[in-house]
Amino acid sequence: MDIRDAKPSRVRLDGGEVHLWWGRIEVQDWDAILGSLSDEERRRGERFRRGEDARAFHFRRAFRRSVLARHAGVAARELAFVEGEFGKPSLAPPHERVRFNASSSAGWVLVAVTSGREIGVDVEQADERFLAPEELSRLARRVLTPAEQADLARLPAGERSRALLRAWTRKEALLKALGTGLSREPDTLEVGIEPHAGWKRLESGCALDLVAPANCFAVLASAGNAGLQPGSVLRFSPRLFSEERAGLEPGAPG
Repeated sequence: MDIRDAKPSRVRLDGGEVHLWWGRIEVQDWDAILGSLSDEERRRGERFRRGEDARAFHFRRAFRRSVLARHAGVAARELAFVEGEFGKPSLAPPHERVRFNASSSAGWVLVAVTSGREIGVDVEQADERFLAPEELSRLARRVLTPAEQADLARLPAGERSRALLRAWTRKEALLKALGTGLSREPDTLEVGIEPHAGWKRLESGCALDLVAPANCFAVLASAGNAGLQPGSVLRFSPRLFSEERAGLEPGAPG
C-alpha cells in the first residue's frame, strides 16, 4: 500500500489494547516516504551529514505517521503533532485520544499505540561496549538505585551488562510514559534488574519486557496501573503498512 493513499483502512483499538508495530528500513520508494512527511521533518532529516542517517530519520518518521494514520483514519501527511512540557510528542486534536510512543535501535523501529492512556516504549541494542568493567561501573552508579546496584553486584560478572541494559530499557520506557523523559534522573526509579514474565507493577506504573529482535531489549511501559490485562498487547506484522494481526502475545518480528 502506498504511503500517499488518501485514507488508509482504519485499525480499531478495542478496550485497553496496546498495538505494537515493528518496522525495519527495507523500503525502496523514498519518494513515497518523503511525500508523507511535513516540511519540517524533511528539513530535519536533511541536516544529517551521512545519507544513511538521513534515510533512517525519514523512515522512522514516515513509519510512525503510517501507523498512526491507520488508527486515526486519515492520510499520514494530514497528522499534526504537539509536544508536552518535556518534549514528548502526541497527536494534535481531533486525534488526541490516540496515544503513542516510538523508539528505534539496530535498524528497527517500534511504535506502540493505545487510547486514552500514557505509554512509553524503548528499544536498545546490546552493545559490546557494555562489557567493559569501568563503563559498567560508571553506568550502574548513574542509572541504578542503591538496591539495584546491590542486586547487580551479586550477579556473575558475565551477566551484569545485560542486566544493566535491561534495567535501563525499562527505566527509559517508564520515563517516556510518565512524560518526563530524562529530565527525571533514572536512578530515582526502582524497576529491578531481573527478567520479568508478564506485566510488572512499579512505583509509578507498569512495565512489560517484550520479545525483541536479536541482541536487543524492548520494553513497553504504562503510566498508572489501570486497564492492563495479560492479553491486551497485540503484535502487528513487521511489514510496513500491514494490518494483519500476528497474535495476542507480546512479540517481535520473526
